[in-house]
Amino acid sequence: MRTRTGIIVIPVLIIILAAAWIAAGCGNSQDGSAWLSDCGKAVEDYAQSSGYLHFVQEKEYSMGMEVGQFEQRIRVEGDIIFPDRESYEYSETSNSSLQPDQPMENSFSYLTLDGGKTAYVAGERLSVELGVMGWVHYTPQTGQSRYFSYVELMQGLTAPQGDAEWLGFEDLNGERCARIRHSISGQELVDKLFQEDPTLGEQYQDVDMSNFVGEVSFEIWIAEEDGLPRQVVMDQVITLENGANSTTHLHMAFSGYGEEPPLTIEAPAFFTDAV
Repeated sequence: MRTRTGIIVIPVLIIILAAAWIAAGCGNSQDGSAWLSDCGKAVEDYAQSSGYLHFVQEKEYSMGMEVGQFEQRIRVEGDIIFPDRESYEYSETSNSSLQPDQPMENSFSYLTLDGGKTAYVAGERLSVELGVMGWVHYTPQTGQSRYFSYVELMQGLTAPQGDAEWLGFEDLNGERCARIRHSISGQELVDKLFQEDPTLGEQYQDVDMSNFVGEVSFEIWIAEEDGLPRQVVMDQVITLENGANSTTHLHMAFSGYGEEPPLTIEAPAFFTDAV
């Protein structure tokens, strides 16, 4: 299936990979590390309790080059009923200064009952590409899953060991939350990735990978009441030697903890199996 498969996964993977460095990084704030560790445990416990979660992801991406500017906005809003059921609505708008009057739009609905092993998707572009209407049931190829893994994301962000910068308490939507921040350079992240997988060094020995990663900063807000995350913000800046540059801002909000699910997530009554 030729679809826009990696758009949601990419920012999440960046967070998970960089979070691995945060977990083993440097710092002096024991408070920040303790909050992250406790949050990780709280997430794991909550995900095993058949709980409900509402999530929103908003991404803004901009790339500037000599030939022009490219901008992209993505919004994903959905619900999870642990351990395996998830549904969301995806919308994307992108435009280029080379074709200012021809913005591109894409949207689709996603649903899975087994944690992304198989999924149902429906969208106008997908219908055109496959020549079918309505929901399509498929098994994603390796690395092409649209599944948003809340647990995997938070495990990466809150892994024990190491320290993070403690910024104190803040009121977030009426809840008292601890705010924690960490930043790493592209070279630090690349060094960490090469340590995790030495074969990457051989594959990219003639490429300065730090230019492609850039500086990444994270902030996470953790509720004092239950130790669960309420908000994550990521910013990434990349500047290449040829003058091109890009910025990425990703905002994620989580709510609905402990609430009864306001919906059911079930297989569509009618769908087409992908060939």
